[in-house]
Amino acid sequence: MKRLLYLETQPYLRAKEVAGQNQHEVLTPTRGVARSLRQRKQSLRDFATRLLQAQGIIIAPPLNAQRALREAIQQKVQPHDIAGMTRAWMPTVQALLQAAPNLEITLAGYSERAKQLIQVTQLYQHLLHQQNFVDSAEVLWRATEHSPERSPVLIYGYFQPQADELALIEAIAADNSIFCLPLADHALFTHQQRVVDDLQKQGWQVETTPTLAPETPGAWLANQFLNPTATATPDPFEIAAYAYPNSEAEARNVLTQVKQRLHEGVPAREIVVVTQDEAAYGPLLLDIAWEYSVPLRALYSVPLSATRIGAWLTLLLDVVQQQFPFELTARLLSHPLSMNAGAEFWATVRQQRPSGFDSWQKIAQTLEFDLSSLKLPSSARRDTWVEKLKGIFQAFNLRRRASRWARESVAYNALEDGLVTLSRPEGEKLTWPEFAEEVLASLAVLSTPAQPGRGGVELHTPLSVMGARYRHVFVMGALEGELPAPVQNDPMLDFYERKQLKTLGVHLPDAAEFARQAAFEFYALLHTATESFTISYAKVSGEPSVYFKRLGLSFSAIPAKAIASPEEARRIYLRQAESLDDPVLQQAIAAFQVEQHRESSALPNEYDGVVGVPFDYSQHWFSASQVTQLGQCPFKWFASRVLKLAEAEELDEELNPALRGNLYHKVVELALKAAQADPSLDVTDEQRLNDWFIEAEALVKLPSFTAWEARRVEHVKILRRAMQQPEFWPPGTEVLKLEEKFEGEWQGLKIRGYVDRLDRTEDGLVLIDYKTSSKAPVGVKDETGKARIDLQLPLYQAVAALALYPDKAVCRTSYFSLTVGKDISPKKTPTQAELEGVAERLKTTLSTGQYPVQPDIDGHACRYCAYDSLCRAGNRLNRKGETA
Repeated sequence: MKRLLYLETQPYLRAKEVAGQNQHEVLTPTRGVARSLRQRKQSLRDFATRLLQAQGIIIAPPLNAQRALREAIQQKVQPHDIAGMTRAWMPTVQALLQAAPNLEITLAGYSERAKQLIQVTQLYQHLLHQQNFVDSAEVLWRATEHSPERSPVLIYGYFQPQADELALIEAIAADNSIFCLPLADHALFTHQQRVVDDLQKQGWQVETTPTLAPETPGAWLANQFLNPTATATPDPFEIAAYAYPNSEAEARNVLTQVKQRLHEGVPAREIVVVTQDEAAYGPLLLDIAWEYSVPLRALYSVPLSATRIGAWLTLLLDVVQQQFPFELTARLLSHPLSMNAGAEFWATVRQQRPSGFDSWQKIAQTLEFDLSSLKLPSSARRDTWVEKLKGIFQAFNLRRRASRWARESVAYNALEDGLVTLSRPEGEKLTWPEFAEEVLASLAVLSTPAQPGRGGVELHTPLSVMGARYRHVFVMGALEGELPAPVQNDPMLDFYERKQLKTLGVHLPDAAEFARQAAFEFYALLHTATESFTISYAKVSGEPSVYFKRLGLSFSAIPAKAIASPEEARRIYLRQAESLDDPVLQQAIAAFQVEQHRESSALPNEYDGVVGVPFDYSQHWFSASQVTQLGQCPFKWFASRVLKLAEAEELDEELNPALRGNLYHKVVELALKAAQADPSLDVTDEQRLNDWFIEAEALVKLPSFTAWEARRVEHVKILRRAMQQPEFWPPGTEVLKLEEKFEGEWQGLKIRGYVDRLDRTEDGLVLIDYKTSSKAPVGVKDETGKARIDLQLPLYQAVAALALYPDKAVCRTSYFSLTVGKDISPKKTPTQAELEGVAERLKTTLSTGQYPVQPDIDGHACRYCAYDSLCRAGNRLNRKGETA
């Protein structure tokens, strides 16, 4: 009996024939390769792992491996950034472990960095072995050491076998074993030829049988790749190359073609999408596949930090660390994995803006939700911390919430496994920041498949489909600089140092080998296509790969794209006369038509406030501010008073102008009432003003602001300075009324309100309205559209004075600024004709029900307006104005 080597440019048919005889244990690197041979998946790594497990040795979990490497680096290097160095060194350390069965080598003549790296790798390996762990990169070497039982095996799919794989194959392959390798008289097969030579020295024999050459698009392309010619693509073969404008167009077109194949009855497992960078294309492809209802599986790993579970846990750690600040805690509790808080809860949160655990707990308990699990000690044992974290998971029902997504469910399981590692050694005490830092670090180490599951169309790299067969292959992202992947020097162990190590039996690929490996991966990828092969790139991302030219492919015109989802159908039919029987589309068309009208030059309609429904103003009481608002912008009044729209109540972190005005008004009212009771009282006394401030704060229900005690002092000074001015309370003036209510009629409109202050002087009554601004308020529009007619003071004179003191003359009305301490009344008083004109315009607006978006031409009404997202004032109003 003998061990045989089957050598062909593409040995798939030979391997499939042998596998079908069921006389060998079949070993393949991936599930896809095994499926192509119609065999169950078993790889050399699977074989080695089982062998080691039988000896009580297991592959180190990611966190254990990270912890061991961290300890090795700390002992040998003692860097400032231990976490960063651990992350940076891990790939190179694993490459060293895979390159040689042991690293007991002399270090003379090597750079200090290389010496440190090898010493760290040796210590890291030792630390793992002490715990009966092995690194995942050395599994095959360690299994070889345990003298595995030999049996007849068929080895297929290991087309670029490395030293550790060859060692294990040699150890387990009994007589009658078969190793299928691709080989041709071409520089691309330099590595394979070297492997064949070595295997022949170990007794393997080359089986000389007639070559089985499949007639497939893949085989033709692979031959073109090795021997480029100007030969046109044979007619029966479906081979296409496309240049799309951007990545989204590329993804949508590729997935549309995939969906068409599925509708033709092609099983999903016989279609594959391939890209050199899964992580770059994966999220976009998965989003579009969800829209298209294409079952796409992406098995590349993503760190837990990039999942919903990771984001939620990061928020949780930050919230606890920062002692429950408002914004951060609100983000945590509104996360999809947190509690289902309703509108009432969030309305309360916005109004109260809780900060600190006790404040949040009080609000949460109104929903019968307990946050007490988030109340954590300052330090505890490792196992205690882990139990408390699990208690939080249980309180939030995290497992059930995560189960809505396959990836999050797998991520949750990975996190729980990681916590087992974090709980050891159990007795070690850690502070909360120390434990939280370890948890955060673990989220970058632990991983989960991007889109786990079985079945469906799979997303792969060229390497992961090597040796497999698919009826339809779609290669995306064929850009220069990405396909093939550029050769890059390892910053930890450069090519010169790798060359030195090779003389000591540590075989790490050099630059030429990296380039040859990348080219061979693409060559093997070509062979996977049995019926069609499509390759594409996005123009906006760069230049096309050199492989297009090497394959002799010219770009085809992008075919008309079929509609692949209801969303795409809606986008297309939205602008067409015919429609679909789709309720969502009907609503979208209606909304789109509304927007078209709003953005056009057509006259305003009901969606711009012109509702045509008369408003019975004879039964409505207007305040001075309402009349001013209606006179500045009819739509603003309509949205506020008729539609009754309002922003959600939310507690401000700062003293906003409205609240500041209420506070100052109340303080002045308290001060002047006290002066009315005791005329000898000094209303500008700083201590008294401070006391009145405290009383006023309670009356206006002032929220708790940060450092308010200190900030109050400044407000007391501002108000005191204003009240000390002669204009505030001129000599010989008697304060008659404070915050007095009045009702009356003006130009046919019923007016009611409050006058801040009414004084009696030798010349007559003076009506005063306090302002906290330093300028006179903006008035209503005149006939030219400018907001320059002050309406509030004339209303006070015409209505308030008449209602309160009908037998007394008014000598003056004024605005007094409590900020700058002076009269800020407008210099120009509106004429009676102007006031009557304003009244007529207001009554016409109300009686016709026309409230168009027509702010004053300078946009004063738009400042601080709550309805800007509703009316969207801007250039579109110019078009409306031109039509009008």
